[in-house]
Amino acid sequence: MSEQISSSPAFSVIMNGSFDRVRQYPTLGEIFESEELSRALLEAARWPQGPECLNCKALGAACKLTTRPGLWTCKACRRCQYSVTSGTPLHGTRVTLAGWVVLFHTHEVRRQRLSVSQVSRKLGVSYLTAKSMLRRLEELRTEMPEMADRLRNQLTDLSGNRDAPQAAMPKVSSAITGL
Repeated sequence: MSEQISSSPAFSVIMNGSFDRVRQYPTLGEIFESEELSRALLEAARWPQGPECLNCKALGAACKLTTRPGLWTCKACRRCQYSVTSGTPLHGTRVTLAGWVVLFHTHEVRRQRLSVSQVSRKLGVSYLTAKSMLRRLEELRTEMPEMADRLRNQLTDLSGNRDAPQAAMPKVSSAITGL
């Protein structure tokens, strides 16, 4: 199991605080279905040492807001609110974090290159949304390669055996929020 996942503050809070489970780590199916677990996985990939303020770059000065899940505020500069998607190509979309994790897993871990139509059908989004998702995923790989590498390694570790073929991509029932 990757040390990045287990050492991440966000992942350990969700794993230890929200769920009473016998096993220590979630399965891929649970991550694909849970917005909280998907957010924790993305936070561990983006901020291995914990959330970092986008404005003043302070580490350890982040405070989670209780009114909106996944929203952080900086106690050092007191003028920055941010989430795991802020400043990334994933920012400003209505696609759930679980939808992004499913697509990333399919493209990066399973090495399946899906067409826009296939992504649209599998994730239950429109054709234009699927096209935008594929473009933004490519932007994430080029603009933030460290985050993409950490996320790929975490998903590979969670999927178990690196050499075994993976199960079929799960159909996400609602990849768009607010509609």
